[in-house]
Formats: sequence, structure tokens, C-alpha cells
Amino acid sequence: MKTRFAFFILAAAVLGAVFGHFFPEAGIAIKPVGDGFIRLIKMVVIPVIVSTLLVGITGVGDIKRMGRVGLKTVIWFELITTIILFIGLAVGNLVKPGVGTNLNRLPKADISSIAENTSVVMDGKTLILNIIPTNIVDSLARSDLLAVIFFCVMFGIALVSIGEEAKLVIRILEAISKASFKLVNMVMLVAPIGVFALMSATIGTYGIGLLLPLIKLIGAAYLGLAVVLFGLFPIVAFLLKIKITDVYKMVWDLMIIGASTGSTETVVPQLMQRVEKFGVPKYISSFVIPSGMPLNSDGTTLYLTIAALFIAQAFGIEMSWSKQLMMILFFIVTSKGVAAVPSSSMVILLATGTAVGLPAEGVALILGIDRIIDMARTAVNVIGHVFSSVAVAKWEGVFSPIGVTAMPVVVQEEKHWSNTPQ
Repeated sequence: MKTRFAFFILAAAVLGAVFGHFFPEAGIAIKPVGDGFIRLIKMVVIPVIVSTLLVGITGVGDIKRMGRVGLKTVIWFELITTIILFIGLAVGNLVKPGVGTNLNRLPKADISSIAENTSVVMDGKTLILNIIPTNIVDSLARSDLLAVIFFCVMFGIALVSIGEEAKLVIRILEAISKASFKLVNMVMLVAPIGVFALMSATIGTYGIGLLLPLIKLIGAAYLGLAVVLFGLFPIVAFLLKIKITDVYKMVWDLMIIGASTGSTETVVPQLMQRVEKFGVPKYISSFVIPSGMPLNSDGTTLYLTIAALFIAQAFGIEMSWSKQLMMILFFIVTSKGVAAVPSSSMVILLATGTAVGLPAEGVALILGIDRIIDMARTAVNVIGHVFSSVAVAKWEGVFSPIGVTAMPVVVQEEKHWSNTPQ
């Protein structure tokens, strides 16, 4: 496929937004088409992650190296998460999006299903224990990535330990990985149709009337995300000695798909391929990117602090610096490992907000516009995974940049397959 396929995605997103604005009922009616596209992608994401991760681990053949990669990955996640949380804190305090908000004009959404899951993120023991799956089939079915990754790492270690006897299994995994990526390429051929339908449904559902009362919150969230995208990330790129423009060119179309679908999962297979072509070894990209989905969602992390401050300001609740720092600590803990929980960002916000004295009603008031903000934060999540992968590869001394050009969403199948680190 040619690079222009990426422009088809952008055109589909724009046309979908226009269609949804002028024909909202029709836009909402075609949402099942977009949902079908997301289901097609999610159908193959787990096979891609499992097969690629196992191939990468067995290709390394060095358990100590994988241990180092895991530790460095966690350190990077914690570092970048903390920085972004403080950026959100700064934006929320400077812009003050909740000041002057007329709460009577805001519709209240039902958060009963969200409230049911708050105990999961507040129970540290449960979070840790849930990383260890009791039933890997169930974890695969629920796309519980931390549990799946844990199993893959342990199983990969077991494969390495049996030496020659594992060769047959590894060859099968390589074939599964190739077939999974081929299937992804087939599914992505209908991406413009799926993106058009999802954008139409989003704009058709959330009209201007719903957005206006919360326009300051939306503006503050987009401002904060812009600071991360065009302020923090260029600094990170400079420190990593890579060109930020190369990164933008590599993933801008995937950011559009992520924004349109509201899910990073829809671009994970392509993102792993591109990061590998960018110079990150397979064994690092196949570990860092899937791990980053539950542990390092940069855009979502930023929005949490801004939304929490909005609720406090809207309800006139004084948030001292000590309480804000306590809130940051809560977010650092609660934002980990809940990707398998529906509406995970709202669950985290509700759990942490109530823990620091914010009313649960505040989450109900902003739930309606979450999808609009989710579009931008998902796009930021996508590019954040690139920097995580490069940072860990640089730290390991195995990053080998080979130059980047604009890449199409659908990529050609590799002529040669190698499971050895670059």
C-alpha cells in the first residue's frame, strides 16, 4: 500500500466529523460499523502481543537482560508519569477550568457501573495479585495485559530453559506472529470506513450543546495535552538524541486512528512494527508497548489531574498543595494495571477523587464529554509509547536508528524474519 493510505484515514476522520455534525441521527446509526472495525482489531491484538513477545524473549535467550529491560521500563514509566501528572497540576491551577462553572447546566450521567470498580484500584494487594493470572485463558479473553505479559515472560523463560526442545514451539510462534501481522494488514484495509463511522457517531452524539458548559475543561485538557505533545516530548526527543519530526512522521496516522477509535489497542500491531523499523529491537518493543498500555498512558495521566482540579474548583472545594500532592501520589498508584476495567480512566478519577474528598457527583457531571477529550489523550498515548520504547532501547545501548520516512498504515510483510536482537 502507498503512503497516501494514511491521508485516506485523515480524510475519513474529517468527513466523518462533518457528516456527524450535519446528520447526527445518521451518524449515530452507523456506529455499529465503527464498532465492528474495533472488534476486528481487538480480535488480533492479543495474538500479536503474545506471539511477538514470546518470540522476542526466546530470541534474546538471556533472562538477566529481560530482567534489566523490565526494571528500566518500570523506572521510565514512573518517571514520565510523575512529570506529566505535575504538568496537569500546573495547567489545572493556572487555567482554573472549574471556576465559574454553573453546575445546574450540566447533565448528570449514571456512574453506578463505574463506582462498582473503584474498589479494584484502591486495593493495592488485589492490583498486585491480579498481575498473576489464575486462568490465562480468562486473562486473554478479558485482554488483561499485565496478566498476559506476566504469563508470556514466565513461559518465555521456561522455553529458553529447555533449549533445543523449544525450537519447534518457537517456529510455530514465529508463524503465528507473521500470520497475525498479515491479518492486521488485511483488517486495516477497511480502516477508513471504520474511522468515518466512529467519528460520525462521536460528533453526532456529543453536540455543541453538551460541550459549551464544559468548554473550559475541554480547553484546559487540550492545552495540557498540547504542552506534553509539543513541549515535553520534544525535550525528551532531544535528550534521547532523536528527531521529534521523525517520530511525528512515523505515527501521525496512527494517532488519528487512535483518536477516532478512542483505543490504543487498535494501533498496537502497527506501532510495534514501526518502532522496530525505527531501530528498537523486537524484544524491547514487544515488551514495552504492551506494558505501557496499562502502566504508561501519558494523555490519560495528564487528564486525571486536570479533571480532579476541575471538580474541586466547580464545587468550591479548597485543594491545598499538600492535598494536591497527596492526590498525585494516589494517581501514581491507582493509574496502574486497570486497563482491563471498563472506563478505566473514570474509575481511577472516581476512586482517587473520593479518597481526597471530592464528590462522586463531579465525575457524573463530566462523564458526558469524556469521549471528546479521550480522542486527544489517546493520540498522545500512542506517541508516548514510541518514546518509552526508544528510551529503554537507548538505556540498554541497543537502539539502532535507520532513518524514518512517512509510513503507510498498512505495511508490507517482511521478506526475512529474525528473532535476534539488533
